[in-house]
Amino acid sequence: MTILITGATGNIGGEAIRHLLDRQVPLRGLVRDAAKASYLADRGVDLAVGDLSQPETLNAALKDIKTAFLVLPNLPNQVELECGFIDAAKQSGVKQIVKLSVMGAGELPSTFQQWHHQIEQHLERSGMAWTHLRPNMFMQNVRWLAQTIAQTGNIYNAVGDTPISHVDARDVAAVAAICLTEPGHDRQSYVLTGPAAITFETIAELFGRALDRSISYVNLPAADLKAARLAGGEPEWYLDAELELFACWQQGAGTSVTDWIPKILNRSATPYAEFASDYAQTHRQDFFA
Repeated sequence: MTILITGATGNIGGEAIRHLLDRQVPLRGLVRDAAKASYLADRGVDLAVGDLSQPETLNAALKDIKTAFLVLPNLPNQVELECGFIDAAKQSGVKQIVKLSVMGAGELPSTFQQWHHQIEQHLERSGMAWTHLRPNMFMQNVRWLAQTIAQTGNIYNAVGDTPISHVDARDVAAVAAICLTEPGHDRQSYVLTGPAAITFETIAELFGRALDRSISYVNLPAADLKAARLAGGEPEWYLDAELELFACWQQGAGTSVTDWIPKILNRSATPYAEFASDYAQTHRQDFFA
C-alpha cells in the first residue's frame, strides 16, 4: 500500500519519508517541481507533480492512495488549501489522513491555532480515519535566528523569559511514520513537545556552547520585532499571526510538557542541548558572518 506524503521536500515531510523508507514502505511524494525533488526519486520515492492550490492536479497523486500525510507550511489561504486536499482525498477513496497541526489548536485565540482547528474539524467530518499531530514550536525554527546570531551575536524575540517546550521536528516525523503505518492511532490528537520547557536565554546559552561563541538573547517589544522583520522582507500577515502566538506564549500557553513522544517512540524526546549540538555541526556556517 503506497502512502502519499505532501510537503515531501520539507522538514517534516522529508524526515517522515526517511523513516518510512527505513520501514520499506512504498511512497509517493507530492511535489511542485519534480526536478528539485529528483533526490527523492533516486531513493525510490514515486513523485507526483501537483499543487494544492490547483485541485485538478491532485487526481494523479491520489490515485490508489489509501493513507496520506497532510503537511503544509503556514500560508494565508491554508484553510482553503488543506480542506481542498481533504475533499479531493475523500473523493479519490483515501481512507486515512494524518494531519500536521499545531499545539493549542482550537484552544488558543491566535490565528494559526484557529486555522488548524478549522482544518481538523473538516477532516473529522469527512468520514475518513484521522490523526492530528499537534507539535509545539520546532527546534529547527532556530534557522530563522541564525542570521542575527551571525551578524550581531544575538537572538531576538518578544516572549520575555517565558519557557517553551520546543520539539525536535525529527521526533515529530518519527511519530508521523508510526501513525501512518501502525494501528491504534485513529481519532487521536497528540500534543508533541520536547522533554522540558526552556527559555530563549537558555537556547542562546546552548547554541553559544555548541558553536563556541558568545550568544545573547534580547527581548524586544513586539512592535519593534515586527518592524525589524518587516524590513527584512517577511510578510505582515505572517508576523501579525506569529505575534498573536507570542502573546499566548507570554501567558504560559507553550510551557506544558507531554509524554506522547516517549509513549509512541519508546524513547525520550530529544532534549534541546542534543539538538543544538547536532544542528551546530550540520549548519555551522549559518551562524557566522
